[in-house]
Amino acid sequence: MRQSSGKLMFVNRDRVFYFGLLGARMKPRRPGGITLYFAAEGEIRLRLAGGSWKSLPCCVLPAYSTHQVEIDCDEVFSLLFEPERLTLADQRQLLEFCKCPVALGQAMARIRAAAAGPLSDLCAQGGFDTAAFDQLLLGRVLETRRIDPRIERALALFETDLGEAQLSAEDCALQAGLSTSRFLHLFKEETGASFRNMRMWKRARRFLEHAVEDSTLTEVALDLGYPDSSHFSHSIRRTYGLKPRSIREGSRELQVIGAGLRRAS
Repeated sequence: MRQSSGKLMFVNRDRVFYFGLLGARMKPRRPGGITLYFAAEGEIRLRLAGGSWKSLPCCVLPAYSTHQVEIDCDEVFSLLFEPERLTLADQRQLLEFCKCPVALGQAMARIRAAAAGPLSDLCAQGGFDTAAFDQLLLGRVLETRRIDPRIERALALFETDLGEAQLSAEDCALQAGLSTSRFLHLFKEETGASFRNMRMWKRARRFLEHAVEDSTLTEVALDLGYPDSSHFSHSIRRTYGLKPRSIREGSRELQVIGAGLRRAS
């Protein structure tokens, strides 16, 4: 594992924690998780698609919300929650995270404290799961949402290295014993996202696992199942607002930890 100068990313199937560089000249981004941001110092500036810039102490955005963020300092805190893994009640509570100034201040202090050492220390000890993540950073454990087993099997395929053709809705529907139209309807009903959007997001999300690898970006694109480098670059820029190479460059001193990550030591 690479050692960092305080910059840290934790990744598992359900959550992402990031403390590090935001990235200069970020274009609009569209991650597929509920995303919380606040700056290491000062406020964060947010612009939703087609809107004006607003300065805020913290912001939380729904999944698949197109936006841009800017900060005056170098580093940002960010937490990401996969909405299909959360009950609707917990999704609403996360989206209302910034409404109470007192609670917000306490939560930001908790997250800062966790990034200062406990998060990395607990991961190093092993057994740091989603519940432990929630307790450490939020002070409570969010409830896991039950998903139809047929849709859960399809979601599991997004965690593999299958190519685009092998991750078709038609094939997933066949495995689920459903017509394609019924499968797509059930998929969106269970996850809150279309099959196509979810597939694009999960594949781009897995790029985070490769952020500090020594392999070439072409190799990473192939490993993640993208048909070509152009498709890979477009998908990453649309999701994160930055080119894959820029993300790599900004991750040079980043410590990446989490369950089941395949990265260079």
